[in-house]
Amino acid sequence: MKTIRLLPLVGVVLLLLVWQGGAVEAQGPFTPTFSLTMDEVAPENPDMLPADDECPVGAACKSLWQTEIPDGQPGAGISGILPSSIVGFARDALVPDGAIVGKVVGSWRMGPVGRCAVEGTIVPFQTTYLDGTTDASTTTGSASDLCSFSHWPTQLNGARDELLAANPGAVLNARWVGCSPTLLLNVLLFRRTDGSILYTAVGGDPTVPPTSDTCGPEIIKSVHLGLSADNPGTPEDEGGIPLRTCTAAGTQTIRAFLDRLDTPPGDALVLEDTAVCSPNTPAGNGVSVLLNGGTTVLAGIDVTFSSVASGGTTSVVTTTTGPPPPTGFKIVGLAEIPLYFDINTDASYSGDLTVCMRYDETQVAGPEANLKLMQRVDSGFVNVTTSVDTVNDIICGRTTHLCIFVVVEPVVPSVGGMVEMQVGGSASAVESAPRSSGRNYVAIAALAAAGLVALSASGWYARRRWVR
Repeated sequence: MKTIRLLPLVGVVLLLLVWQGGAVEAQGPFTPTFSLTMDEVAPENPDMLPADDECPVGAACKSLWQTEIPDGQPGAGISGILPSSIVGFARDALVPDGAIVGKVVGSWRMGPVGRCAVEGTIVPFQTTYLDGTTDASTTTGSASDLCSFSHWPTQLNGARDELLAANPGAVLNARWVGCSPTLLLNVLLFRRTDGSILYTAVGGDPTVPPTSDTCGPEIIKSVHLGLSADNPGTPEDEGGIPLRTCTAAGTQTIRAFLDRLDTPPGDALVLEDTAVCSPNTPAGNGVSVLLNGGTTVLAGIDVTFSSVASGGTTSVVTTTTGPPPPTGFKIVGLAEIPLYFDINTDASYSGDLTVCMRYDETQVAGPEANLKLMQRVDSGFVNVTTSVDTVNDIICGRTTHLCIFVVVEPVVPSVGGMVEMQVGGSASAVESAPRSSGRNYVAIAALAAAGLVALSASGWYARRRWVR
């Protein structure tokens, strides 16, 4: 069976895959195009396209990936490379189930199996991607629900187990669900021990034989949100998690590889485009820098400098692992997972810094007024808290330098009463507290962090090739 191979990737990854059954000879010139636009305009709105190619470091950015494959060409895979200075993926546990993470619109020629090039017609499509649970014991929705997180669990679990068996040490990292009357997709994302990202997906109904193929032309636009957006079909507000930010300023080169189905693997055509990550900390007094989307979203940060003599870039690396919190405290994060915020800047500044963070009140077990903002100093943490806004869920602190920050709350002691303790040299108290027919199994490898997988699916035969 002829299959397609995609080259190893680095950084933010876009995958627009259209699969076609049977060997097909190329027709006409093969001149695909690829482009990227990225900025911070309305990142939570998937219908508003980016307006320019610039994104401030630390801001929640939106990107638009666009590709066009000319008439008469077989289906192919397109993937993008970005350096690690652009982070385009958040752990599944940090993105609430049901949150919108992207949208894909486009069109391609589709026709009966084996006769697509002769009898095919242009079919438009669009699909919204939602974040879905990766818990094998949990299902959300029903098999008849277009936006269900439980489409074809047997096939999904089989694809998961096969990939994990072939890649020892890989860990399931996230799951995305395509939601459209004509395009049903489940995408699983894995992280390997070498930092690479692997993807596998089930599209359509894998229990029904395919009835149609896809063939060129293909015109596909994929919008990746800088923030996960609310799913209007549910009563909860699942939005507010940054999915894409720049971590360093500069012009980034994106390389797209297209490997055709009707040629030997590995002879991919290389396309390029660029995106700009701009500095975010200008010289001046009272300079405020929004990181992770700012304090209007969960895990967002606002850093205010008293005085900046020479401008530069301020950035944050948000992680789920770090040094243990002080004894008697637990870290408040998202989805029961602690969050560490490592904030740095290359700007020249003086005076005090005010750091404010938006916390998730659903993760707070005791009174919110007991929350502390702590900063890593030497081998311990110190309390820098100046205020806790329990209405807007924002905690602030004052410091003179940047490093790792965490939001903590006192744990409930095993014995009642109050215990005095020293934390990083300062005293603190720990208080007692209470449908389409067809299928698609795809496995792709990509180095470094992140990305959205947009899989063109709707009635074609499955092909697979592992990429090393």
